[in-house]
Amino acid sequence: MIITRTPFRISLFGGGTDYPEWFSKNKGQVISLAINKYCHVTARYLPPYFKYNYRIRFFDEQKVKVINSIRNPVVRESLNYLKFQNDKIELVHHADLPGMSGLGGSSAFAVGLLNALNNLKLKKLDKKSLAEQAIHLERNLIKEKVGYQDQIICSYGGLRLTEFLKNYEFKSKIIKVNNQITHQVENNFFIIYTGLQRFSKIITNNLSKKIISSKNDKHLGEIYKSTREATKLFHSKNLDLKLLGELMTSQWDRKKKLALGITNKSIEELYNLGISNGSYGAKLLGAGGGGFLLFVVPDDKITKFKKVFTKKKYLQFKIDNEGTKLLYDWRTN
Repeated sequence: MIITRTPFRISLFGGGTDYPEWFSKNKGQVISLAINKYCHVTARYLPPYFKYNYRIRFFDEQKVKVINSIRNPVVRESLNYLKFQNDKIELVHHADLPGMSGLGGSSAFAVGLLNALNNLKLKKLDKKSLAEQAIHLERNLIKEKVGYQDQIICSYGGLRLTEFLKNYEFKSKIIKVNNQITHQVENNFFIIYTGLQRFSKIITNNLSKKIISSKNDKHLGEIYKSTREATKLFHSKNLDLKLLGELMTSQWDRKKKLALGITNKSIEELYNLGISNGSYGAKLLGAGGGGFLLFVVPDDKITKFKKVFTKKKYLQFKIDNEGTKLLYDWRTN
């Protein structure tokens, strides 16, 4: 049996510029953060006595004889890609947060699954190779028009700046922050669940089409620029929360103009509630349409903010610095 653990993520700055439709012509960069909320994947070879060859437990359970009968596209294409056609496999998925929530759950699952399956075959891949496999899986095999940042931050972990080059390569480096800034990120950042689940595939497909349009060049250019400004803030001795919140709000305003469906009345009401109760700035996490809102809250407003959002089940977090990780291998334990 193999067990892997892979973090969910928060996309802080630069979302949209990680789409190849953009960075293949203009370059892109994002700041992403892995958090201590996780996706766990268990993989094992089944004994020969079962009538079925594949048992998949992901939201529901499925038992099939051939890979191509598996409903979940990530599982199906991963097993085909890594050549498990002649094996009997059981896969089980557990997650700390609901799916379709804008925290990179689908990519966390893809990275964690690939990590588990590669280890099952005794292949030890580095973080970059796992990220590249996950990008290939989602983009080329499943044909989903997703960006590249989620697979990378879920693989590496930490607070990272990732640059996307015109030749489709990427460079990802850790943003080294002091204890003070770590404390601010973990205590002054709040994520609030909107209560809305969304099918990101619809939004990302629409977004990838809109990114091609020259009408959005200005918005994406400004998003790219503000990411550089945010990087400077994280490299300071003390994080200027007010300026960071303003940059976050500016990016959110730009992103809403990229495509329809990114925001809606419920999201805007929740956003305005947070701003009116002391938040310096906020943005929706993920592709849009639902999921979680991220708020930056100053110290003197935290108590009030928590009280207002108690029923919304606000979530605080710690930074995960490990990325996807092999927790258990029956051959070595």
